[in-house]
Amino acid sequence: MLKKSFILFFVFILFNKVHSQDTTPPDTPLLDSVSVANPATGSVYISWFPCDSADVVGYVIYRQDPINTLWKAIDTVAAPATLYLDVVTNPQVAANFHPELYRIAAIDEVGNISAMTPDNQYHNTIYVFPYKDSTNCIMSVRLEWNKYLNWPEGVSEYKVYFSENYGPWTYLSSVLGGERVYYHQNLNNNSLYCYYIVAISNTGKTSTSNQTCRSVNFPVFPNFINADYASVIYDSRIEVSFTLDTTAIVQKNYKLYRAETLNGTYSEIATFNNYSLLNLVYVDNVDITNNWYYKLAAIDQCGNVVLESNIARNITVNVISGDDVTEFISWDSYYNWLGGIQSYNIYRIVDGGAPILAGTTNSDTSFIDDVSDYALNNTGVSGKFCYYIEAVETDFNPHGVKGTSISNIACSNQPSIVYIPNSFTPNGDVLNSEFLPITSFINYEKYQFQIFDRWGKKIFETKNKLKGWNGTINGHKVPSGTYVYRLAYLNSDNELQEKTGLVLLYYP
Repeated sequence: MLKKSFILFFVFILFNKVHSQDTTPPDTPLLDSVSVANPATGSVYISWFPCDSADVVGYVIYRQDPINTLWKAIDTVAAPATLYLDVVTNPQVAANFHPELYRIAAIDEVGNISAMTPDNQYHNTIYVFPYKDSTNCIMSVRLEWNKYLNWPEGVSEYKVYFSENYGPWTYLSSVLGGERVYYHQNLNNNSLYCYYIVAISNTGKTSTSNQTCRSVNFPVFPNFINADYASVIYDSRIEVSFTLDTTAIVQKNYKLYRAETLNGTYSEIATFNNYSLLNLVYVDNVDITNNWYYKLAAIDQCGNVVLESNIARNITVNVISGDDVTEFISWDSYYNWLGGIQSYNIYRIVDGGAPILAGTTNSDTSFIDDVSDYALNNTGVSGKFCYYIEAVETDFNPHGVKGTSISNIACSNQPSIVYIPNSFTPNGDVLNSEFLPITSFINYEKYQFQIFDRWGKKIFETKNKLKGWNGTINGHKVPSGTYVYRLAYLNSDNELQEKTGLVLLYYP
């Protein structure tokens, strides 16, 4: 619907036209610029140069309909005005939703209307819109706008202005007239940024864009990654575990790194993309007798490390058998729990049996284990003692995790103990009446005990570790005298050993 002033103006023109025979239309006026006057409503200033024709009495303003792209007359103004404010009442077609395109025509005193501004000389407002973006994974606001067209002298530059959280408007930067994109970086999180653009022509004319705003909320990366443990499993591989921050509002990508020394080169050994579980566990097939250092890193969409875990290193243990029937166990401390170390538990394995807790220490990394109780005659213990360490984290981990780490298993063999008496008295009492070797920490698989007379005739033989010679042959006592023995066995290192000697048999 045309404005009332527009209708009254045409009534005046038609009244004059009936009294004149002038049919020559005036020259087409030349647009100067268009600019958003009120970013809140999208109202637009249109300015033009005065028409050269002397009988011009007004100007018709045309705006393109954004839906069907038809040009519609929206109002007329009386000369000598060269400025018009287009107060758009429909916000869906206002300049704060899209660029507005304008043309103009002149009207002479008898109602002749000039041609509109040529198709290739219309002027348009600048419409700018902000997008969330990132440059090298640094959060930014990307501003894009349409170019200002049809200034004969061209656009020199576009100036960018901004306001943060409704604060004062501040000049930000400018780009060349051929550009229409600008990236605003160094932003503050959880802030509202508003912008507008000013086009500057090569002769100093200006055109202001709409006002546009964007809230900035950075991606929420994980706040922590806790290395729970690096622990030997199945006595052959190392298992590493991490507890993750599942509250992060971002695609959660992780990379696992390993190094041979704390400050050495860490190599990537595994990648986990879009991982959303609370715990991440990885099994590494490496030499468990060596120390390995592990860390997990959170990775952004550009592959940059944004957070690393504490470092986890496995425990290695060593065992040395002592001549005093002890085992000396030493290990390196666990590295590196956030809660610190509560204790080390030392477990003993005898001849491949079930683990037995041998001792506990809070801070030491060595332990002496007295195994003399196993050094009893004919206990059947071969002397192979194996150990592993269980490290336990305190209850003070900041993320509520209590880690445990198992070391490798290390073994050592106690020296075999073999004592053979040099005499015995088989007189029927319970004191020294049987000739039996006293042995500890030997392998009885190939155990063999033999007795020979002075002429080399075998008179006794057994493979039973508990059976000795009672001084008889086929149930008959042998005479007092010296006899030869031979003992064969496997020592604790599984080596075949043989001992021979003389024993005196006498009857008191």
